Amino acid sequence: MRRRLLLLAPMLASPALVRAAAWPTRPVRLIMPGGPGGNPDIVARLWAQRLSERLGQPVMVENRPGAAGIIGTEAAMNAAPDGHTMLFGYNQLVTLNPLLYRRLPYDVSRMTRVSLVSEAPFVMLAPMSLPARNVGEFVALAKAAPGRLAFGTAGPGTFAHLSGEILMREAGIELLHVPHRQTPRNELIAGQVQACFEPSALAITLAGGPEPKVRALAVMGQETLPELPGVPLMAESYPGFVVQIFHGLWGPPGMAPEAVAGMSAAVAELARDPWLLERMAPLATKVIGAGPAALEAAMVRDLALWAPVIRDRDIRLD
Repeated sequence: MRRRLLLLAPMLASPALVRAAAWPTRPVRLIMPGGPGGNPDIVARLWAQRLSERLGQPVMVENRPGAAGIIGTEAAMNAAPDGHTMLFGYNQLVTLNPLLYRRLPYDVSRMTRVSLVSEAPFVMLAPMSLPARNVGEFVALAKAAPGRLAFGTAGPGTFAHLSGEILMREAGIELLHVPHRQTPRNELIAGQVQACFEPSALAITLAGGPEPKVRALAVMGQETLPELPGVPLMAESYPGFVVQIFHGLWGPPGMAPEAVAGMSAAVAELARDPWLLERMAPLATKVIGAGPAALEAAMVRDLALWAPVIRDRDIRLD
């Protein structure tokens, strides 16, 4: 018996076995820096449901909206680094906010990268009444009437606002920015604004199907959308003009390596899960399920896109 215990001792002390059993030891909290019902919240809850089953502990989504996501992000970054509290966030929080705000209560460089979860492209939309069927025709109209065409957004500093700024810079046109308190879909349908830049899920709802309410001019991702057949990529007209929202998991500074490895592995496994893929498809959101390096690479690409336009147009929110 003693000899058998001695043979088992190295296995019991194996770091791999210890790490596998060390996390999670209690429920995992995912802080969502937005209100319930939005696309990021729906995505977070779908993943949380499946992660609960995969990890063997409840995974709960906690909404912490306010201050452009800063409140929720700060709460997640101030949590204990044991891996039982993480941020389920999106690129607005980690690429745009540091560029737009001179002071943030969290340091993005110290946030622990955990996993790139999913991504969804933006789409440029125009009202059916506008005589433009593609970006080239829209740009021609804008050049013929400088400052007369308006694009609507949910406010300054949003992806939609900055997308309009990039289009103006790339195409050499001047548009009128009309901020609203929320996505101006009704104003777009009515033709009160001549363009909007919206996430793929909303764009497909408005511009897809046999009776579209608005016209899709360009998909601003890396791949065309089957739900919007014939709509070209914005990058075909303006190389590098790729605007996507990506969802990811970040932890507080110095988060336990076993938690990073465990959550990243769980996300990668679930990226092939039929149940999850079936429910993500209607959201027009592509499941990625890659680890810390992929998340960092997505952040770097985002910074390369947004930093020049924010600097050149001197856009600040504080």
